[in-house]
Amino acid sequence: MKRVVRNVSQDKKIRSEIRYFDDYLNPVPRDRATWAVFREVDENGELLFEAQGFID
Repeated sequence: MKRVVRNVSQDKKIRSEIRYFDDYLNPVPRDRATWAVFREVDENGELLFEAQGFID
């Protein structure tokens, strides 16, 4: 999983994370992944954005 913290405004922070999975939905390292989920959450853990897709 890769995490990035960036400032959106002076009083808000958003955390981004990418989780990688194989064909059987098992978490795996990036080099063995067939699909991934990208999420952004605010400082309270509220989901702001989520996308998922296959990896070639």
